[in-house]
Amino acid sequence: MIVTEKDSWLRMIFAVHGTTFDKIWPRFLVVVSFSIVTTLISYYFPDHKFTLTMAPFTVVGLAIAIFLGFRNNASYDRYWEGRKLWGRMVNVCRSFTMQVNTLVDGTNPDANATDESVTVAQRRRMIELTIAYINAVRHRLRDTDATDELMLRLHDDPKLQSYLAQDNIPAAVAAEISNCIQAAWKSGTLNTYHVPILHTSLTEMLAIQGGCERIRSTPIPFTYSVLTHRTVLLYCLALPCGLHDTVGLLTPVVVGLVAYAFLGLDAVGDEIEQPFSVDDNDLPLLFLTTMIERNMRQMSGYPAEELPAPVEPVDHLLI
Repeated sequence: MIVTEKDSWLRMIFAVHGTTFDKIWPRFLVVVSFSIVTTLISYYFPDHKFTLTMAPFTVVGLAIAIFLGFRNNASYDRYWEGRKLWGRMVNVCRSFTMQVNTLVDGTNPDANATDESVTVAQRRRMIELTIAYINAVRHRLRDTDATDELMLRLHDDPKLQSYLAQDNIPAAVAAEISNCIQAAWKSGTLNTYHVPILHTSLTEMLAIQGGCERIRSTPIPFTYSVLTHRTVLLYCLALPCGLHDTVGLLTPVVVGLVAYAFLGLDAVGDEIEQPFSVDDNDLPLLFLTTMIERNMRQMSGYPAEELPAPVEPVDHLLI
């Protein structure tokens, strides 16, 4: 995600990094080059020029604007829904940490364990597994391998290989968190009436994961995207034929302006369609998971040296 101060109008005008121009410039050059060739032919070889009226461009341009607006709205809805889901994940993880630290209590009269270290170990294991869970969700949404990160975080977990052997690693880790809740209840450190509270938070995490997976695995229909791309390209290539008699040698300039707008809007829809990817304007999942981890560790009384460093923007890019 691009993070920058919007304090300079000129800086915004001339910005390149984080805009769509770094993606569309090849097709933009093709369109402008074609318009230059068409304009030169009409100027120097008028007998060979091909002329169209502006009427079809007016109708088609309106249709393209509607198509692009609809597609970009659909893409942004997916982007915003993904951000809301991760906002809920932040809140649920904080709530779950508070519940674990408060409700898993070794002073419970029903507790069978007399050693406070047992209760501390139960809490710590739930917290560490939850941190591993959110990072595994990040890897799953970005189609990256979570093996190295989980081996680093859960290197002393006897069930680590069983997590990694499953297709859905986050779900396997969540199942182990559920087992930890059950174990705390059996040992008496978790009151029977408090078990549903922790399970509700864990269920909410899985529901958020499911919502994110739905966005990732269900893109905008391919045929609609292809239709939009083709229509925009054909419109931009044909536009010089309708302008050269009116605009003359300035035709490439006008075509360039129109092409930049249409090709740019088309690229915006592509970029934010999958909000969990690693494009410049996608959601900063590493930043969010690191923030969650820091919050959970601080709320659980971890020393400062066990806190991960905050993720800072690099060249205004937050990943």
